Amino acid sequence: MRTVSSYGVELRKQNIPIRQTLDIYRSAVSCLIEIYSQAWDELAVITESKKRFNTAEHLVHTTKKNQARFDFDLRFPKMPSYLRRAAIQHALGSVSSYKTRLELWKKMDKKGGTPKLVCGNHAMPVFYRDVMYREDTEEKDG
Repeated sequence: MRTVSSYGVELRKQNIPIRQTLDIYRSAVSCLIEIYSQAWDELAVITESKKRFNTAEHLVHTTKKNQARFDFDLRFPKMPSYLRRAAIQHALGSVSSYKTRLELWKKMDKKGGTPKLVCGNHAMPVFYRDVMYREDTEEKDG
């Protein structure tokens, strides 16, 4: 039996090399939240999560067979697919959660404050070893 574990690490220093990647990722998530909140009526009718994700990706990513409706690829050119897909998942989750909370708020006779869709976020991408970085395997002489 093989044991696999994972853990989260909070990045605290301001001058870390990954800061630019983090800023771009968070900007992408904010952009996607705005896009998906506009297109939510179209996305909400799709109940299967894979189909919803594929439709959401087609809205923002141009391929040979698909012309994107929104300019996400122009705003974030050459974004690696695993980061783009992680951002799409995060944005879909945020918009879906907001819409659910809004419906519950309306059913509860609008008690409390109105739920808010927050585009500014503290999203943190997962950096997979095989696609994000390579471990240095060369032996260093002392």
